[in-house]
Amino acid sequence: MFFGEFEYKIDEKGRLPIPPRFKRGLKEGVVLTPAIEKCITAYPLSEWKKLAVCNFLVRMRFNGFRSEQAVRQQR
Repeated sequence: MFFGEFEYKIDEKGRLPIPPRFKRGLKEGVVLTPAIEKCITAYPLSEWKKLAVCNFLVRMRFNGFRSEQAVRQQR
């Protein structure tokens, strides 16, 4: 997991630089999401997939499904 606060500007080509110490952990891919106070949250793809599965299971449980059913339906 990455923590930190960095101020970067988007370049003339519309790119946002990634802090060098984080690049190695993001080689598999990255998911950017809006966050509070005009911030962006960056998740390594592997962490995003874990969050997506947890979110899916919570929604299914909220809708009355048992977790085993939810996992089977996700496959």
